[in-house]
Amino acid sequence: MNDSLFIFKNAANDSIALFGKDLSAIDASSGAVTLYFNSQDSSGADVNSVALGVTTGEENEVVEFLGQRAKTGGTLHFDDVVTGKNFPHGDITGITSITLNGVPSVGVNSQFRVLDKDSDYTLTSAESGAMVAIRSGNDIKLPTPEVGLLYTFFAAEDITTTNATIVSTSDGSTGVALMFGSITDGGAADPIDNDSTLTLNQGTATDSVIIRAYCVGSGTTANDQTWLIEGQTGATGSVTPS
Repeated sequence: MNDSLFIFKNAANDSIALFGKDLSAIDASSGAVTLYFNSQDSSGADVNSVALGVTTGEENEVVEFLGQRAKTGGTLHFDDVVTGKNFPHGDITGITSITLNGVPSVGVNSQFRVLDKDSDYTLTSAESGAMVAIRSGNDIKLPTPEVGLLYTFFAAEDITTTNATIVSTSDGSTGVALMFGSITDGGAADPIDNDSTLTLNQGTATDSVIIRAYCVGSGTTANDQTWLIEGQTGATGSVTPS
């Protein structure tokens, strides 16, 4: 078998390079192909998989192509960042996940990103690692849980006109009580115990608010400890969990 190199870069600019000689299996399902590698990362842990989105109905053709290219040598680039995509096969449509030893790779070689939108919006897994600005009236939803996702929220302005919210969801839409942890609210610990919503209160919350959300589980049922929350505020009563 000739040496071949697979270089993967997903939409969040996470990247990894894996050798074709370490490819142990390729699995196909509807609209997806997953490559499994017997390899190790820098800590010596097995690198499990890279999941690709593919054109429905063309999964087997993509599997055959990737299997052959693993044997023939050369470098294959899977770049989900560039405009228009850049993949070695026309039926590969995206990189769904890069999973290292069972944990999604988040923030590897990624640029520092700030998301600042004027309207309500739902975060995506591709935006993991970003700093998320909160403004008066924003309703920000966390995405479908995936272990390893991380977002840092900050009040980009004093919340003066309308409450703003951060909501945990089961599917990027439906609010579910998946948050636990604690926020130091004006110097006093405010526990978060199976809550779905963090409200930045109008007239109290200032631009001193910082909140971090770590996805530490994949549960989507109420009271699952899925999103670990920590943060601090400058004034008591700035953030209310519910």
